[in-house]
Amino acid sequence: MNIYAAIAAFLIAFVYILFLRRMDIFEKEKPIYTFVTFVLGCVFLFFVFVLQAIWPLQQMFSDDGNLFVRLQFHVIAVALFEETVKILPFLIMFSFRRIVNEPFDFIKYASVGAMGFAAVENVLYFSKYSLEIVESRAFYTSIMHMFTSSVIAYQMMYVKYKLHKSAWLGFIPGFISAVFIHGLYNALIGHQQTYYLGISFTVGLLVLWGRIMNNALNASPFFDETVLRKTFWAGIYLLLGWGAIFIYAVLGLYIQDGMNKALQFLQEGIIFGLLSGIGLFSALAFPKLKRGEWKSLFRRFGR
Repeated sequence: MNIYAAIAAFLIAFVYILFLRRMDIFEKEKPIYTFVTFVLGCVFLFFVFVLQAIWPLQQMFSDDGNLFVRLQFHVIAVALFEETVKILPFLIMFSFRRIVNEPFDFIKYASVGAMGFAAVENVLYFSKYSLEIVESRAFYTSIMHMFTSSVIAYQMMYVKYKLHKSAWLGFIPGFISAVFIHGLYNALIGHQQTYYLGISFTVGLLVLWGRIMNNALNASPFFDETVLRKTFWAGIYLLLGWGAIFIYAVLGLYIQDGMNKALQFLQEGIIFGLLSGIGLFSALAFPKLKRGEWKSLFRRFGR
């Protein structure tokens, strides 16, 4: 295992998990629950390989073709397995009602489990392709993984706290949505002709993820007007963490590949780093918190 790849992957996970814990402003659980969820996400990734060995669907579909052909491949042969495995840490924590005892916990633990999965996946990718892809994996792929797991958790949370029915009634529609979104993301971002459409799609997921968290915080039975400003500082920590990821990637490339590679990454990645950092901060650090308010996830910007 490449040690520099491992550090980069787990640094990305740490930054997002610290942000999620700081966004949990009303009723924060013990850190051990977050740690256990993350470790489960790391371990469960390897079950994807088991499932793919049992049902080798990748051999039945092709990733080479138009968008519809690629979508079929990524939904059935990739996303179906990954979303099945990725949501398991959350479902385990959900079974302990004293841990997942408010709406935001649904989003937090689903996202933490997803980041455990993404961390190990990133180790594999960084070892294969070098630290030059740190920014894209930290922004695009991490957001996608956390969002799709959050979609499942949000559907369950919505049914429980808004409709006052069993949360499990939301699992199937949430799971189907997550698999389709994951497959569409892969089909778009993985092909040159649709790459920029994939970037736009990811930005949309980021905005929706922020709105999901907004509704979850609003619905908390522990809602407290005196702590609302803490979300801003959670965003500051996320922004600082994003900067740390970028700096580490530059230093790691310098140590591994020399000054020229590091300078090339710095020159090519500085604009993306700034824009993506600002995007993360803007989309996530300013929720419009109001006790009990459920806003449409698809409302126009600024509302």
